[in-house]
Amino acid sequence: VHVFGDSMLDEWIWGEATRISPEAPVPVLRFTGRKTAPGGAANVAMNLLSLGARVEISGAIGDDEAGRDLKATLENAGAKTQFATDFSRPTTLKTRVVAGAQQMVRIDRENDAPSQIRFLPEFAEVSALCLSDYDKGLAASGAFERAIEAAKNAQILVTAGPKPANLARFRGADFVSLNLKEAREASGNSLETDAQIEENGALLRAKFEFGALCITRGGAGVSLFQSGETPQHFAAHRIEVFDVAGAGDTFLSAATLALAAGQSAPIAAQIGNLAAACSVRHVGVVAVSPTEMMELATGEF
Repeated sequence: VHVFGDSMLDEWIWGEATRISPEAPVPVLRFTGRKTAPGGAANVAMNLLSLGARVEISGAIGDDEAGRDLKATLENAGAKTQFATDFSRPTTLKTRVVAGAQQMVRIDRENDAPSQIRFLPEFAEVSALCLSDYDKGLAASGAFERAIEAAKNAQILVTAGPKPANLARFRGADFVSLNLKEAREASGNSLETDAQIEENGALLRAKFEFGALCITRGGAGVSLFQSGETPQHFAAHRIEVFDVAGAGDTFLSAATLALAAGQSAPIAAQIGNLAAACSVRHVGVVAVSPTEMMELATGEF
């Protein structure tokens, strides 16, 4: 699988806050640790690797420590990287400062202006192109339209996780996933009932000529829309939810791998649903494993 999109680095800084600063009415954090993990498109790649795929990843990173950290982490995990360096912007870095178990602040270092990098990912000998959009500049540059056209010409499966404002840039993708909040924003409707979701999901799929559209609905499961097919709804797995961060990336990763292996859209949606359920059982962004999925599927958690 070739992953193309907005890669970023997630960072956590931990410490203990036992006193208030004499300089301002804010806690003083005594540093105890730091951790980083790939985020955005890079999290999609990490999930694919964890699920057993051979992975290539491309996109733009800055000429900075975060970009080098991100590239090294992906390569050490087994990914082949094809990043271009954009000297006009930093690598997107999201830093969370945590005191004990309480997040105090998040600092985002990013530039979401249209990327000036003009390149196409090289995806020879891959089964699928997976596009991950976090609206950090690639979409506005037209990169996703060019990638889809190239993949279609090469007869390669295209899956995507777009932001609502950029849906038109993913026209013709074979399999697209949105969460319920994104689907509401894209449709302009509240989507409170199954009937509303069915009507608007079908309209969105047809409008942008997607082969299949999945709307992930958290505790209400997943809804799948395909041309000429009755909408299908798959129930959520009953698990204790700790953190939904990264669940959409996990869903897209697992569904993409299922499709690349020759499975149908309904099977891919159910596999994505299972993987996302494993993801939300963890605190923070994690890459789920086939073993974990099998344990949940067989009720052995």
